[in-house]
Amino acid sequence: MEYLWLIIASVGAGIGTGLAGLSAATVMVPILITLCPSFSGETGAYQATAIALASDILGSAVTTGIYIKNKNIDLRRGWIMLVCILSMCTVGSFAAWKAGNVVLGGFSLFLTFFIGIRFLVKPDTSHDDGAARGEKLDWKGVAVSLFFGLTIGFGTGFVGTGGGMMMLIVFTAFLGMKLKTAVGTSTFIMTFTALIASVSHIIIHPAIVLEKWLPMIVCIAAATVSSLVSASFANRANNKTVGYVTGGVLTLLGASMIVLKYFVTPGISK
Repeated sequence: MEYLWLIIASVGAGIGTGLAGLSAATVMVPILITLCPSFSGETGAYQATAIALASDILGSAVTTGIYIKNKNIDLRRGWIMLVCILSMCTVGSFAAWKAGNVVLGGFSLFLTFFIGIRFLVKPDTSHDDGAARGEKLDWKGVAVSLFFGLTIGFGTGFVGTGGGMMMLIVFTAFLGMKLKTAVGTSTFIMTFTALIASVSHIIIHPAIVLEKWLPMIVCIAAATVSSLVSASFANRANNKTVGYVTGGVLTLLGASMIVLKYFVTPGISK
């Protein structure tokens, strides 16, 4: 039964990555720590985070490939974010190891729910006056990139997310990218941040590979396939459709996990 939840979590994570550039951890970590008994121990949330990050690597890579094929990527406006995020993920990974399950688990559950609500309220984050692809950043764009890049980089390692949702908001709301361009750019960055953060997690806690190698393989495979399929759909569908689908899935998932963790099985993570 646990492997069924692993597959469901991975497929959901892949769909989120392909549709909106969301990190696999947004979906996978809440399910793994709430419904999979083997992740309920002292280091369960940390191990779930590492597996989610490992699943993000290939999932983000194949998603990026689809977006590049459709010319939906803009590294000229995203390179500062890339550098800042990469520089901070290892620091966040170490902090996560010290924080433990309580911080990681609770944050992931509520993050999923509120991200879903945000998409339902505003499914299309594009601006009619958005910046042209490849346009240089002005000084405000540089300042925004530095601030959010360092912040998101720490969060990538700490919470186990690839930072996709936050990058999506920054790219569309502050840097003027179109939605699909923002998704393509964020998944490109997530490919590298997930690689660095997952390796950091494994180096800090090597037992992840020894104890959870089979769940890791299952999650990586399922997340990669579903990322490829959902990215192909996202590049054909309009922005509102993608936003509403993503919002509905994440809101339902987040609400379900909060109910399961705090009301139905409050002792499961103890």
